[in-house]
Amino acid sequence: MVLTNDKTMLKLHTGAVFLDPEDILNEHLDMVDNEILNLIDNEIKNENFEFTTPLYDMMKYHMGWLDKDLKDVNQYRGKRFRPTMCLLTYSAISGVYKKAIPGAIAVELIHNFSLIHDDIEDMDEERRHKPTVWKLWGIPQAINVGDGMHVLANLAVLKLREANVTDSKIIDVLEILNNVIIRLCEGQYLDMCFEDKMDITIDMYVEMIKRKTAALIGASTKIGATLATDDEEVVEHFRNFGEKIGVAFQIVDDIIGIWEKTEQTGKPKASDIRNKKKTLPILYAFKKASKSEREFLTRTYEREGKTLDDEEINTVLEILKRVRAKEYSKKIARQYEEDALSELSRTGIENESMDKLKALAKFLVRRNY
Repeated sequence: MVLTNDKTMLKLHTGAVFLDPEDILNEHLDMVDNEILNLIDNEIKNENFEFTTPLYDMMKYHMGWLDKDLKDVNQYRGKRFRPTMCLLTYSAISGVYKKAIPGAIAVELIHNFSLIHDDIEDMDEERRHKPTVWKLWGIPQAINVGDGMHVLANLAVLKLREANVTDSKIIDVLEILNNVIIRLCEGQYLDMCFEDKMDITIDMYVEMIKRKTAALIGASTKIGATLATDDEEVVEHFRNFGEKIGVAFQIVDDIIGIWEKTEQTGKPKASDIRNKKKTLPILYAFKKASKSEREFLTRTYEREGKTLDDEEINTVLEILKRVRAKEYSKKIARQYEEDALSELSRTGIENESMDKLKALAKFLVRRNY
């Protein structure tokens, strides 16, 4: 196995075949988006009342298909890796995609409904380099848009009937989705609580991201496996794979949030430091810093309201460098990656879809954007 990594690409070499994760994602992106668009457009057609159309247009704006004037646009839509992992899991077990598509788009709709609500709760004004739904249309409408996408996810699952999936399997998928939504709520609750606490441990943080980030990725692979097999052991291995790669994914986001470099200066943007987010590298610094450094960190992060200025950011970066917080965080992410890939190995399945899952998993952990 040979890995090639640069700023834009990571390839997994298996035998004589190179698998480009970007190609894997792009291969499934239009499939997922077209199904979600069809679902939304069918709701508009069934409603047959033109004054409700803007509700669905706001959903399309968030998904990246319309601009702020609700006109067609071609822009970055996100990775759509959660539904891709669902589809690849189903394909790895069954050899085809079709029956898993409604489950895959349900996962993506749940993800995006949670993002819309997260943006409100965090008062984030931008997502994917454009204004958030609440920023353009107000908090009440954004809540309504998010709730609508939640319901559409359930309607998507019910479309499994059209693929001759049994009612018992459909109930299983709905149970997975509802369980993961309560985990998402727990994760968001903990995340918001942690903002005002200074006694957060690394273990507490990992438990939070297991709920807020990793649970939905684990649900993606669990749904794919549940639809493809009745073997509970295989299903559990795929769920564990998704959850563990989800923890690694979030830790990589933590690293990017501190050390992603600006194009102009080549220096870290340190956006997570500026906003005083207590991510894994910061928590590790609190644990390993000297007494005076810890006093500085505590004083700075306890301060209400005010973000960090450039001088304070540089001091935090120096502390992180001294305690090797970046190296520690990368090590933990790689450990979760290794554990995740071992879960795939335990299934005993070897085929092209499994190779694609492995390539995608490595990309999610080795990326730098």
